[in-house]
Amino acid sequence: MKKWLSVLLVLTFMVAIAACSGNNANKGTNGTAATNKPGNEPSKVEEESKEGFVDGKYTTPITLSTVWGLNQNGSIFKEGETIEDNVHTRLIKERLGIDIKYNWVVTNTNDAYKTKLRLMLSSGEEMPDVVTYRGDMETVNMLIDSGQFMPVGDLVEKYANDTYKAGLDLDPTIWLPISRGGEKMALPILDYAYNADHVMWVREDWLEKLSLKAPTTLAEMETVMDAFVNGDPDGDSKKNTIGLATGFKNGFANWMTDIGFIFGDNGTMPGQWNLTAEGTLEHGSINPAAKTALSQLKGWLDKGYISQDSALLDESTGSELFTKGEAGIMFGPNWLPAWPFPDLLNNVPGSKYKAYPIPAGPDGKIGSAGGNPPANGYVFVNKKAKNPEAILYYYNWFFDNMANPQPGSEFEKGFAEGYDYATLPDGSITADIANHSDLFPGLKDQTAPPLYYTLTFEGARIPTLYAETHVKLANGAEPVSPYEKQEFNTRLKENTDAMKVVMDQNDIRMKNYYMGPLTETMQSKNELLNKLLNETFNKIVYGQQPLESFDTMVENWKKSGGEQITKEVNDWYNSVK
Repeated sequence: MKKWLSVLLVLTFMVAIAACSGNNANKGTNGTAATNKPGNEPSKVEEESKEGFVDGKYTTPITLSTVWGLNQNGSIFKEGETIEDNVHTRLIKERLGIDIKYNWVVTNTNDAYKTKLRLMLSSGEEMPDVVTYRGDMETVNMLIDSGQFMPVGDLVEKYANDTYKAGLDLDPTIWLPISRGGEKMALPILDYAYNADHVMWVREDWLEKLSLKAPTTLAEMETVMDAFVNGDPDGDSKKNTIGLATGFKNGFANWMTDIGFIFGDNGTMPGQWNLTAEGTLEHGSINPAAKTALSQLKGWLDKGYISQDSALLDESTGSELFTKGEAGIMFGPNWLPAWPFPDLLNNVPGSKYKAYPIPAGPDGKIGSAGGNPPANGYVFVNKKAKNPEAILYYYNWFFDNMANPQPGSEFEKGFAEGYDYATLPDGSITADIANHSDLFPGLKDQTAPPLYYTLTFEGARIPTLYAETHVKLANGAEPVSPYEKQEFNTRLKENTDAMKVVMDQNDIRMKNYYMGPLTETMQSKNELLNKLLNETFNKIVYGQQPLESFDTMVENWKKSGGEQITKEVNDWYNSVK
């Protein structure tokens, strides 16, 4: 067995045992101890540091500068508050003695944040103390290669609490994309494991109206899609519905409105590096199985099962086909009931949806992208930062207090009452602002989760906690811990049931086996090769090129740098396996 896979399996087992033992201990909110540890085991005590961080707080407040791109779910503020001045920034200054200063803030539409970062890097402009980035690896590579940021291995070893370290240890490959010459060049932002894995979401009310069952195979799915196109599932006597919500402007395996499953059911996954039977890595877009999948997609487009605009739509605009009530099926993560599916319920009163397993291909094969390390972004620390340790004290605080709060602790109900939760007269908590708007003063129609304002995007997440909790709840167990109660009270049952579907299909994941930095040839050829792949794929699907052009494209891809990249990728793989 590959060396790193062996390590991964052992660590996964160890963490699973720890997570199941429960009885986490929270030693308070002043950051003197790392909590979320099993069995009341004492956490590593932070030493009284030379930086003046004593008893969980800087004795003399320090400033931590950064930059920010406002995303849709993190830009909901209470009246009079902004990203610079809100319940999060005020609390962090009060509790930790850290004054977060934003050098600039942009609304992150059309990748405005990435564009501004790249302009800064190109012009050699000095970066702030920390830069948080979630997105393409090209920009991650540029940030690392700018030479402005420091290795973080020693910082993690000295300042990270046990909970963060345990999360990092869950999958040691988490460091591979950001390692250079043996140095770890950024702090991974931990995500919930399997949170990006997909399920098939289906309009349950459409199935009921047409007396259909949810499909379990691609053939059955075609039958259902045909009924959704021709059976007037919305009952308006118009032929205005389609089968599947898709949007492949950004590629053919996406985080939402995904169609990668069609390729997976044929034995490949496009846009990533798959492990072959020979033990080598291969770009999934050039595998002959992709040709079969493209043929199926063309058939679906010709029959009206997918939108004629699919190539122009990204994940968000593609999802609107589902949330506007125009499409009956969509593939995506378990958490879509939190966003964007509420739009469906607003747009189509009485609509219902439910998660189902990924359907099987013609020979019973099922494949869906997933199983990659639980990281969802990185934090880069400036070499010139006066207090580089501050970002870890900050991250520790969220692990200690917010990631899995203990009964009776200050944050057991949420971050801030009136923002992300409210307390009902019977003592229960709610995030239902539509029916309890008086309990959320200064907000109009959406709660304002302060965790989305944080420098680590969602505060802190313990990778194994989310899936374990939702599988437990889906199996009928009562919520016990504050985290379980919060998930139970703030998530829809459809969300919880979807996570169980994900975990029940844990053998279908197709992992991206290349997690190294951009190779030398990738840096000069990636844009050209990706354009060649996407243009050919689109032209085949839209009938502008014959299916046989796939074979010509593969040869051109290899001759134009793909063959050299494949060698470089396999050299890297042989060095780490």
